[in-house]
Amino acid sequence: MESLKNKFSNKNLSILAWKLAIGSTLSWELAKLLGSDHPYLAPLSVILTIQSTVDKTVSLSIKRIIGTMIGILVTVLIARHLTINGWSLGILILLGCYISIWLKLDKKVLHQVSLTILFVFFFEHQTKHYAIDRLRDTLIGILIAGILHLVWFRIILRKK
Repeated sequence: MESLKNKFSNKNLSILAWKLAIGSTLSWELAKLLGSDHPYLAPLSVILTIQSTVDKTVSLSIKRIIGTMIGILVTVLIARHLTINGWSLGILILLGCYISIWLKLDKKVLHQVSLTILFVFFFEHQTKHYAIDRLRDTLIGILIAGILHLVWFRIILRKK
């Protein structure tokens, strides 16, 4: 029984490895094709959103894009008036998280808001189009993850 469980687990891990590799490759290349200077953001979304089922992937993808949008809005509207330091970062994260709480969003969205604020706050001071790349590349990664999951699901169903 244990051997069968390990074999099933290893097969699932192997499938996940292929999805992560293929999704990362496709999303990076598509982000570059669409003009991103930060194409690593698209595979980041693939890696963070691919889950064991299509439903879980879609749910996490929705939370990721909502959190990314809130984080970008908070940071772009306020960060230009702040210096880059830990206090400013903390204030932005607190504000973004409380907006999410006010909107009755869950803790996964709060994590996405916080991550987005951290990166946009830091990188937007260095390159003025990081926020746009972040949003576009997040969308690319999420779409690739969803499409890959659906295609993979259909291939597996056909084989059975």
